[in-house]
Amino acid sequence: MSINFVHKNIKMPGALKAFAEKHLADIEKIAGEIIDADVIINEEKLQFKVEISLKTRLDSFYAQDRNKILKQALRNTLTTLRNQAKRSKEKIKEGKKRDGAKGISMATVGLATGARSARSGRQVRRGRAEAGEAAGPESGILLSDNYSRKPITVEEAVFFLSDSQEGGFMFINAETNRMAGVFRNPQGGISLIEPNL
Repeated sequence: MSINFVHKNIKMPGALKAFAEKHLADIEKIAGEIIDADVIINEEKLQFKVEISLKTRLDSFYAQDRNKILKQALRNTLTTLRNQAKRSKEKIKEGKKRDGAKGISMATVGLATGARSARSGRQVRRGRAEAGEAAGPESGILLSDNYSRKPITVEEAVFFLSDSQEGGFMFINAETNRMAGVFRNPQGGISLIEPNL
């Protein structure tokens, strides 16, 4: 977790930095890995203003508070962020339940390659850079960048898939440490492919 402390018109005591780091670590347990965190503390008109913004793999959070006591302003801001993280986690759980009702296939399925076109003259193009062109059957194969570089759970992969306009999402399953993919199946549900290589 990378925390950037910015203080204006005030010196930031080391004990308060440690207090903020401890509470941000607790929030990270709820919200998932914090990629970036900015803690801005400013003294203005006999009050302290604390602003904290967090970015995780799944969401971004922001909170601020003003108080005459710096530690209280910091505590209130961290409490607001914790509540936001809990609500976000509950939304993801609700999304999993809805997606489960649509029929997520959790069974491991062998990798099916299917028939490939042997037609010459097909082009391989990089994804969204040429999105202006028609993506018909004769225009070639479109390489997608809809994947996760870090291991994630199946539930998170389903969340990313439902958030995108694409038909599939590739990832490394954090539970099995194997390459996997989720895709929208013809029945309107979501299926999982996880080859046993």
